[in-house]
Amino acid sequence: LAELKIENVAVIEKAEDSYPGLNVLTGETGAGKSIMIDSINAILGNRTSRDLVRSVRQGSIWATFESIPAHVREQVEKCGYGAQDDLLLYREISAAEKGSCRINGMPATAGVVR
Repeated sequence: LAELKIENVAVIEKAEDSYPGLNVLTGETGAGKSIMIDSINAILGNRTSRDLVRSVRQGSIWATFESIPAHVREQVEKCGYGAQDDLLLYREISAAEKGSCRINGMPATAGVVR
């Protein structure tokens, strides 16, 4: 994981940061550690709750993964999303409607992302 951007997810209005190397989440109760983990799980195609969305209509999560292993690049290409060294995943979580996922800017299902 090289970069993570979260908007309107739980108590996070907007957060964006780069994460090169080893990462450790620490902080006081209520600092948002669980929200970060839930967001990473969501961007990886796992089931998520609409309760994660703030009072606005939708929440969004972007993640950039660098130096993708060859077997992952092969799977991405096999699914028709083009093989690249970097992988950009996007997930929109809607409070009222069905959300959406994207792989390198192209529409995808959560199952394909998983």
